Amino acid sequence: MKRFLPFIFCLCLVLAAGAAQAGEQEPFVVHFVVIGKVLPDGSDSAPLMDEFKLEVLKLAGGFTELGPTRGGSLHDNVVRSEENVSFIIGAKKDISVELKALTDRLFKDGGAFIMSWPGKVLF
Repeated sequence: MKRFLPFIFCLCLVLAAGAAQAGEQEPFVVHFVVIGKVLPDGSDSAPLMDEFKLEVLKLAGGFTELGPTRGGSLHDNVVRSEENVSFIIGAKKDISVELKALTDRLFKDGGAFIMSWPGKVLF
């Protein structure tokens, strides 16, 4: 029994150290990106989405596609509804400028709505 107690004590220390490491948060920047389903020329943006996703993978390493979303804006005192596709993109640094350049290039005329804020992440 005396030999067993040091083993249990060591095991508890190892587990506690592992739990502390797993719980450490790292700085991260959260990017919320909304892209219209219809381009300014009236065409569908879907064919460009694969290229957008590939470029985002290069920039940030990953993304979460939230899927179809609906938004609206006011034009001449009338609410204009818009069908969109929304993404959450996390990165170790702020990549808003790069995302803006990418969406302007792919989706033209304003590209996308991009909002970012600092956060923390656990992997």
